[in-house]
Amino acid sequence: MSVLYRVHARALVCCVAAIAVLGALVFASAAGAAQVGGTYLALGDSLAYGYHAAQFKSELESKGFVEPATFNDGYVDDFGAALKLANPKLQIVNDGCPGETTETLINGSGIPGYCAGGPTGSPFPYAFLHHSYGAHSSQLADALAVLKATPNVSPITLDIGANDVLQFLGSKCGFPATFTCTPAEVEAEFGHIAANAYSILAQLHAAAPKAQLVLIGLYNPYPTVLPAPGGDATTAALNSALSKVAAAVPGASFANPEPLFNTSIVTHAPEATDLPTICAFTAMCPGGTFNPASPNADIHPTKLGYGVMAGVVGTDFLTH
Repeated sequence: MSVLYRVHARALVCCVAAIAVLGALVFASAAGAAQVGGTYLALGDSLAYGYHAAQFKSELESKGFVEPATFNDGYVDDFGAALKLANPKLQIVNDGCPGETTETLINGSGIPGYCAGGPTGSPFPYAFLHHSYGAHSSQLADALAVLKATPNVSPITLDIGANDVLQFLGSKCGFPATFTCTPAEVEAEFGHIAANAYSILAQLHAAAPKAQLVLIGLYNPYPTVLPAPGGDATTAALNSALSKVAAAVPGASFANPEPLFNTSIVTHAPEATDLPTICAFTAMCPGGTFNPASPNADIHPTKLGYGVMAGVVGTDFLTH
């Protein structure tokens, strides 16, 4: 079986699964099993935003600004479209901010009119957001304001932590040129991310105790790049911590995309066996070849990858 055939086969399986999830979602919602309210609130980073690096660069260079409405094929859009089959009047509020970390989501960038940033990150202007935070100083502040002003919000999705990891790897570990961090340093960083994620979920639950919360895990866009135990195992360790966080907050669950993006975490095969799915589901393979050193490589999902993420979120939403 060729690599290309395997990629197409896996993509087909994922698409069929996503379609099945959408159909089941309609049935479950009608039966009252899934908590579909009047508003779906999406929180997080560039994944919630539906970011594509090449598209963002092209719009910014050609227009001098970015139209957020053109970033309309992320997992929030796909999952939201499924929810609208159950409730056609559903409103979607997408607060996702590219570059957001757990710290900046809670506390803001410190620069009025910008989110994200952090110690080594770049601030992102409110003007480019799907839903501007207005006078609010952080994404969390805006989310709590939405919950206070809007009745019957459910679900609430949250993907966060990837930029914490990327900033940590770059500033503390010398990645991608090298990797100098100790296991203890990595564990401490993951603990910090988990603690912040718990704080965010706990505040959301307190503000909307009837809402169904879905915390979304990470995938590893760098298979074969990180040293032992490897990127998949390291990502799985953070996902395990985030899963425990979700379990500790009433009404929250954990959706894990890693087994579909990084199949070796399930098969226990070498990480190189992840490459077909990473090339299909992310933009890490410019020209069809996995090349993380390329300036055109992008860790964000392709349209197909975002669809797969939506299927993972939808499946979790239905089963909790």
